[in-house]
Amino acid sequence: MSASTFPSETRSSRTYFGWQSEKVNFLFGMTAQRAVMCGAAVLVAVCPIAASNISAGVVAWPIAILLALLAFVRIAGRTTDEWFVAAVSFQLLKSRNQHKFAAGAFTPASKTDPAGPKPMDLPGILAPLRILEADTGNSTMAVVHHRYNRTYTAVAKIKFPGIGLVDSARRDQRVAGWGTLLSGLCTEGNPIIRVQALQRIVPESGAALTRWHNDRLAADAPEAAVEITSTLLATSTLSTSQREAYLAFVMDERRAGQAIKGAGGGPAGAAAVLVRHLRALTSSISGADLQVDGWLGPRDLAEVIRTAYDPHSARTLAERRASSNATVIDRDTAGLAPGVDPGVAGPAAAEAKRGSYLHDGADSVTYVVHDWPRNQVFSTALAPLLGEGTHRRAFSLHIEPLGPRVAERQVMRERTARHVAIRMRQRTGQIVPEHEQAALRRAEEQDAERAAGHGLVRFTGFVTVTVTDPDQLEDACAALEADAAAARIELRRLWMAQDVGFSMSSLPLGFGLPKMRW
Repeated sequence: MSASTFPSETRSSRTYFGWQSEKVNFLFGMTAQRAVMCGAAVLVAVCPIAASNISAGVVAWPIAILLALLAFVRIAGRTTDEWFVAAVSFQLLKSRNQHKFAAGAFTPASKTDPAGPKPMDLPGILAPLRILEADTGNSTMAVVHHRYNRTYTAVAKIKFPGIGLVDSARRDQRVAGWGTLLSGLCTEGNPIIRVQALQRIVPESGAALTRWHNDRLAADAPEAAVEITSTLLATSTLSTSQREAYLAFVMDERRAGQAIKGAGGGPAGAAAVLVRHLRALTSSISGADLQVDGWLGPRDLAEVIRTAYDPHSARTLAERRASSNATVIDRDTAGLAPGVDPGVAGPAAAEAKRGSYLHDGADSVTYVVHDWPRNQVFSTALAPLLGEGTHRRAFSLHIEPLGPRVAERQVMRERTARHVAIRMRQRTGQIVPEHEQAALRRAEEQDAERAAGHGLVRFTGFVTVTVTDPDQLEDACAALEADAAAARIELRRLWMAQDVGFSMSSLPLGFGLPKMRW
């Protein structure tokens, strides 16, 4: 999807719009694949008549009917041919037992560095990743290297004041600051090719509060008071939740090739170049009222990954982190550094099912945002989806800034494709649907904004709901879908691709945007 980073301004509070799907209908409201199948169905149906061999129709006509059904029948918003491709792909993986993952208890050492730490053991599309270290001067930053995509990713834990309880002017100012940050990345040849904003809603562990209470508990405190306080601390977190927000920046090694060579080359040089670009973005991040709580180190990032796969470990890890900052050190956690070793960040076991993803005692379902609101909305449009609930949620927004030349080329292609689709309907005497006319108008508006110097981005969103009790999974999905409907967002469940969707939605690793469909 694409949208202008600077929305139009109204007299009162700003409203936002302009996003639209990249997928443009090829012919009469059909995609190119569906048009080919429809043409093939017509040819197969006509062949027996043209050859004067009606008996051949016994074979040809059922095939033609099947092709027509594949092209036109929709189930849950997807055509049957799309379901067929997804089912065949999933079944092939299942036949080779590749839908399951089991971490090795004795992972072999790295061949290039036998004395170094053991490599990460992650499932599926995360297998090529490894966590490197970069020195920022004050601390050590984790840099995630994808050796196949040749990208380097750094993750920051952020705090933000929110926009729900502020006046409209301050709210618009904060959103405009976020737009300025994205617009600054829409420059030619910028090595930062992707930004991921992830927000997780998880139950409150209560580790910090419990640690504070234990450190300040008097030795002569009444036994009844101690018992009552301990009971309250044990049950107070059952109905509360906390938010974790992360911002991931992805750098392309090919775009930063010259700078990496100048920094010494290799992963170390790439990490140094990434740190340099992140320092340059500090003012833009602050301009959006985003406070960087710290760039995640290797153990910190591994903890984020680990708690996503194993929610049961969150409380133990939180207590370990709280004890490392406590004035009184607990004997049970003494000597344990906060975080998780990157070698054990992944799940111990995982299995991708058709509609869900099982991982380390938890069950998750991931949705993709199929359609954003079709009317003007305020900046608080996502509030129902990000509201606190009784189940774990993760919302991830993946943004790809486009350079000026790429933006011009894509906008012109989109305008041409939508104009041709409308002209084709007009020439054949069909009524042009209003949504196609509105899409053309939006493409023209985007072209005008691009010509005025505004930035253009591609973006998509994913939402994951996670439960530790399988009996609550469908209730959690129903609550999520209801909240999405309240936000006027259409979600689509990622059937037969749940493991990939989980990696895109719940982990701040920069995945999530496919290549352009042009």
